[in-house]
Amino acid sequence: MSFRLRLMLFAAVAIAVTVAGASAALWAVARHEFLGQADQTLRSQAYLATRGHGGFFFNGQVPYTILNSDGSIADGNLTLPVTKAERKVASGAPDFYANTTSDGLHIRVLTAELRRGNSVVGAVITATDLSATDHALARIRFWIFLVGGSGIALAAGLAAFVAAAALRPIRRLTAAAESVAATGNLAERVDVTGNDELARLATRFNEMLAALERSVGAQRRLVADASHELRTPLTAVRTNLDLLREGKLPADEAKRALDESSIELDGLTTLVSDLVELARGEERKLRVEDVHLDDLVATVVERAKARAPQMTFLTSLAPAQVSADPVLLERAISNLIDNAVKWSPAGGPVEITVRGGEVVVTDHGPGIAEEDLPRIFDRFYRAATARSKPGAGLGLAIVREAASAHGGTATVENAPSGARFKLTLPVTA
Repeated sequence: MSFRLRLMLFAAVAIAVTVAGASAALWAVARHEFLGQADQTLRSQAYLATRGHGGFFFNGQVPYTILNSDGSIADGNLTLPVTKAERKVASGAPDFYANTTSDGLHIRVLTAELRRGNSVVGAVITATDLSATDHALARIRFWIFLVGGSGIALAAGLAAFVAAAALRPIRRLTAAAESVAATGNLAERVDVTGNDELARLATRFNEMLAALERSVGAQRRLVADASHELRTPLTAVRTNLDLLREGKLPADEAKRALDESSIELDGLTTLVSDLVELARGEERKLRVEDVHLDDLVATVVERAKARAPQMTFLTSLAPAQVSADPVLLERAISNLIDNAVKWSPAGGPVEITVRGGEVVVTDHGPGIAEEDLPRIFDRFYRAATARSKPGAGLGLAIVREAASAHGGTATVENAPSGARFKLTLPVTA
């Protein structure tokens, strides 16, 4: 059974239950009113049957029976048999009404006590024909069934129309999802009208498709860029190996080919490591712990000194503690320092400062062109001046990924002496 049919049935059943309840209430109220009128008639008949001065006499238009206090019949013209319950009223039991049938007629009977002063001296029984009441109730019942049934049928038709109108946005969503699943076209979008819940759902669906399109596009660009970056060093290594296999190179050229292959392989190792780090993206599970930022930076600087003994490192490390994944954070800071080493002249200083949760690395290189500043942290982006330098343009992208993963920021600006990079992280208490 489709959702549309279920919705229509639920709406129709709800309306049917409501109409049935209202009809039952209307029937009960009508019956109560008609019987109330009959009861008033019986009370009037009982009064007329017993009016007199010091005794009882019959008004010929009223059917009645008078009972003595012992339950015996004193007078009357009513042919109904006297019951035990009616005799009890003559001895002081409460008045009561009852419906019965006599000679094929549906009648209502009142048995009421007779009093003389404060004493019960008997009872009066009187009856009235309910044929007119039954006829009126039958007509009311007929119209209730007719109008109620027609209302339920009309409600079912309206429920089908409302269900179709209400589910139209969902059908559009379903069609869009099926189209994406069948074609893989993530550019599919759903037209959004209004601002109700379904419109918000369609908006979120479009946003989800847009995010998925961006993610898939980023993955495709990553693969394409990675393929391009991998192709060059692999080609160089293969060429050198082919030359070495032929054995025709002089000793000095063979050594140079081996050295070049080793350098290219080191670059490949770094590139693959960076690619793996970036590919993890949001799926990365951080192992967060309290990290003394100044101590971590000091450790990274010591390793940088070993790798670049020709450089001068100037540090100002104030104590600071952050909640972070120490491995990822160390990688990001190392990339910032390596970038500064790459751009600073030999012997030139690299300045590293830690204040609060901010790590600032300043080089003394040529700085960054204004058109390159907005894209400096993009994956595989390399400025025109950087294409002669080693690297694949992933180091700074990892810095931004690390900052984002920890709820921080990575920024860059030109300093008077070069470029200044800032990695800012939330500080723990």
